[in-house]
Amino acid sequence: MTNSREILLRSRGLLSAATFVAGLALALLPAIAQAEENVDVQIYSEFQRFDPFGKVLPQDRELSPREIISPAIARNGHLSVHVVVTAPEGANFFVYAGANPPGILELKLYREHFSRCGNGYCPDWLTEQQSAGFGSIPERYRDPVHPELDRQTTRSYLLDIRAPADTPPRRVRVEALIKAGTWLVVPMEVRIVAPTVPDSIDQNTRARDTNSGPAVTLFRSAIEQKEDIAGLDEPAAATAALQLLRYEAGLRPELPAAILRVRDIIQRNAAEDMLLARAVGWRLPRGFAELHLLAWWPFLHPPAIALTGSEWFLRVRDFLYRFES
Repeated sequence: MTNSREILLRSRGLLSAATFVAGLALALLPAIAQAEENVDVQIYSEFQRFDPFGKVLPQDRELSPREIISPAIARNGHLSVHVVVTAPEGANFFVYAGANPPGILELKLYREHFSRCGNGYCPDWLTEQQSAGFGSIPERYRDPVHPELDRQTTRSYLLDIRAPADTPPRRVRVEALIKAGTWLVVPMEVRIVAPTVPDSIDQNTRARDTNSGPAVTLFRSAIEQKEDIAGLDEPAAATAALQLLRYEAGLRPELPAAILRVRDIIQRNAAEDMLLARAVGWRLPRGFAELHLLAWWPFLHPPAIALTGSEWFLRVRDFLYRFES
């Protein structure tokens, strides 16, 4: 039978352990709070990919990256941006996305997973976040396969935005929100413009189609779905350039069969751009001279890539958004 002295000694031991744990938690609170206070979040275009250490990939580097404040989106099309969160070791946070007014744009948030890329890491595979995405720095700790990721300072998310075809041109505030002790909000004023990405390739656009025979309507769901992406270690715009070169060759765009990787997003967005190009440029027998120049500029002037970086494809989109479809 346990005597009162033994019970007293045990209770004192438990009290000492509880006191130690509470003291340790209090000691760690300033470090955790400081880590949360130093969280930073920025938004970049789909062509600016970041490694786990807070640096833009060398192949995507820009002298003057485009500031994403009021980006445009075509109706029935997509706008995709990277949400880059940088924080010190030990930081924990939640990532949200929202729009005001709600219900006009469709938002999806993906977590980007890093894969080996040359001598470093590139964001590659995507996981859709059904609700608020939880993140921590580093996301892997003492990983024997990737020990260098113990020094991770950055996690990336992809915010994918769609404007339905019947949306009237207007502006909508879209926010990336980070909850890390306090709220961090990074807003964009998304401009829904008049051009509409077509759901089909019809006889009007057939002037640039190399296929012969009667004119038919090829609905978007019937357009060839095929993965057509550049290598992971190539510039992000290299995947978009493949769709632009198909347009130049008179070939139909190719849509990815599924959204699994960052490059699938880039391929889909570029294919939508080329659907729009066919819709607005079918009256021109030789197509857009401006697109000819933009398509071949990287090949004719390779040093220009070092100056313009991977965001040169945004000029293609800017040009197409000038036209009513």
